Amino acid sequence: MDRRYIIAALIGGTLSLAASAAVVAIADAPGPVFIAGDKPVTEEQVRTRLQADGYGDIRITREGQYFEAAGAKDGRLTKLRIDAETGRVADDDDDD
Repeated sequence: MDRRYIIAALIGGTLSLAASAAVVAIADAPGPVFIAGDKPVTEEQVRTRLQADGYGDIRITREGQYFEAAGAKDGRLTKLRIDAETGRVADDDDDD
């Protein structure tokens, strides 16, 4: 076999692996920071942050690893899902 074919196959395989790794890294990217530190957060920390951001009528419930938080600001209801392990906003998989 010609060396050019072997080298081309190695380069092609390497590029394929790199592209696959990039897709996986993007898919697993954490959400935006809500409470800095990437460490576990408490319900009180979430409440304090929402109050500091001007939210009122704050309601927080724990759903497994997440805090489901809702609050009103400027007459609009906002719902957030905060990862209790990292303090980051979690993706909202709810389509309604």
